[in-house]
Amino acid sequence: MAAFEKLLSSVKVGSHTLPNRVIMPSMGSNLADGQGQVTPAMLAYYRARAAGRPGLLVVEAACVHHSGKVIDRNFMAHDDSLIEGMTELASVVKKQGSAPILQLIHGGRNAHPRLVGEPMAPSALRGPTAHSTPRAMTVIEIEAMVQAFARAAWRAMKAGFVGVEIHGAHEYLVHEFLTPYANKRQDVYGGDLERRARFAVEVVQAVRVAVGREAIISFRLSGDDHVAGGMGPAEAAATAKLLVPAGVDIISVTGGVYETPSMVVPPTPMPPGTHVEAARQVKAAVDVPVAGVGRIRNAAEAEAALNGLDMVAVGRAFLADPDWLNQAAAGRTNGVRPCIGCNQGCIDKVLYGAPVSCVSNPWVGLELQAQQLKPATNPATAVVVGGGLAGMEAARTLGQLGHKVVLFEAAEELGGQLRLACLPPGKDEFRGMIDYYRQALSEMPNVEIRLGTKATVGAVCKINPSAVVVAAGSEPILPDLPGAGDAPLVNARQVLAGEVPVGHKVAVMGGGNLGSEVAHYLATRGHDVCIIELGLGIGNDLGPARRYHLRRELGKYKVRRYIRAKVRRLFKNKVSFLHTRPDGSRQLTYVEPVDTFVSAMGAKPNEKIFLALEPKVSAIFLVGDAMSPAGMGQATSEGVRAALEIHRLAGEGALSAPPSGPSC
Repeated sequence: MAAFEKLLSSVKVGSHTLPNRVIMPSMGSNLADGQGQVTPAMLAYYRARAAGRPGLLVVEAACVHHSGKVIDRNFMAHDDSLIEGMTELASVVKKQGSAPILQLIHGGRNAHPRLVGEPMAPSALRGPTAHSTPRAMTVIEIEAMVQAFARAAWRAMKAGFVGVEIHGAHEYLVHEFLTPYANKRQDVYGGDLERRARFAVEVVQAVRVAVGREAIISFRLSGDDHVAGGMGPAEAAATAKLLVPAGVDIISVTGGVYETPSMVVPPTPMPPGTHVEAARQVKAAVDVPVAGVGRIRNAAEAEAALNGLDMVAVGRAFLADPDWLNQAAAGRTNGVRPCIGCNQGCIDKVLYGAPVSCVSNPWVGLELQAQQLKPATNPATAVVVGGGLAGMEAARTLGQLGHKVVLFEAAEELGGQLRLACLPPGKDEFRGMIDYYRQALSEMPNVEIRLGTKATVGAVCKINPSAVVVAAGSEPILPDLPGAGDAPLVNARQVLAGEVPVGHKVAVMGGGNLGSEVAHYLATRGHDVCIIELGLGIGNDLGPARRYHLRRELGKYKVRRYIRAKVRRLFKNKVSFLHTRPDGSRQLTYVEPVDTFVSAMGAKPNEKIFLALEPKVSAIFLVGDAMSPAGMGQATSEGVRAALEIHRLAGEGALSAPPSGPSC
């Protein structure tokens, strides 16, 4: 315990004593149904997180009024009919030993007009990323919204929650009143700080009356908006001084707005503890517990963040591995699935309307299925071809369920393309996933790993497997362009692997994730780089936080970017492309001189071994890039799903069916 002495010590919040200083903060899941009701999948998801025993578990933002919905499956707390499901949810969390509080929210100007009609906000001021211009709220509407928060809080207490959290950050309604970035009113709810804080103070006061003296009231406060004209740490501290007398028991300090998404959910390669310093400034101003947050990935970083603070909010780590805190308490920090800060499965998918998932942990969203799994009673012998993400997860899942596995990997180490993904600036922590799988697989006596061994039909058939998972990855595509044969053309993977020389002036063709990152990689090493992209923007296949951060980095290193640009021809030292301007006019453009052309224009599946084995094996699965080049999340998800299907077939005795052609 000495290593995490403060983290694992108790703390008093209001009238409650919590067993440790960890908060699992609110994270949207999109697991509610279309009416905002609790679902079985949502219960299973929170049961798994609560079993990790955070001292305080903040259930995702529940909307207090129908006019505040941000996403289609927003969790809701605006009607008494929702209490029954909320009661089940609070009970599930309590039974696992965590204290549940419910976050309350209204989307303000970021409520979606498709869901709510005309959004409401303090001022008729459209945010840079909002869907439409909101209507300025009247005083009567403001007073009614105060009561909407109070009634939602009452429902939470009726359902058995130990308290509520008022979301006063991230450019939602309460924060929009607090920050001069969004509040331009000149009445009693706008102007100086005290008037801008009036709505938040009235909400807290009304909620306190509704929940009683024993309930915890937390306030999620923006410590720094990180945008011109927004709140900074000094104003956050002054605001906290107004909130505590109104009835707040704990302040959880975060930061960022929709315009600065990399500060709201900080991605790789941002450092841990993004908002901890702002939280310390708030703590200096108040005498209630204050929590810090911001890309805190493990127990060691959580312990360090507690210097000068009372609690620490750790979110995405509970997605990657719900058991990380229990493992830390037991003195076992190795073998924990790492959060790599990619944002692909959590915030990105939720913003796009899909249920929450996790690249590092494909079991997020499969909790119901996981609870029903039993070890194999009729173990299969399975071959996995490829030791990248999809193959490693397929082998790990099969091994954990008791099946015998032989994994072929042509390279001398596991990881596949993930080894290259670790190389762009700030992404070295991606290697943590390789380390996790290497350790997990090495601890399974029923899993054999054959490194430096290419899978052949003969080698696979010699094992006589019951099932085969082909996770052989993909191969980069070189563009078939006039002049390509005579130009110094290489692919992005070769550049990252250090397999080819690269000249000083570089043209990267393709501005998606791979092209943008290899351009960043080269620019940080002193190369003069440009990106030529056919689409409408750079990094458009990335989520908002990572895209925002990467574009800023490309600007910092003066990487020139051409969009709406179709490459026509490569020369030995220049490139021509058809450039379409925003007004629709077109121009043939040349970039010269160019010493090296780097292709990041896609990949093709490596499916040869699958096609050769398909007639010979009764149960064969194609996963990851070997099926179709896609993202890391698809790789781990498809790996686990293939393994679960093999487990099902083995349990039913269905793996003995003969193949369609001559068998192995």
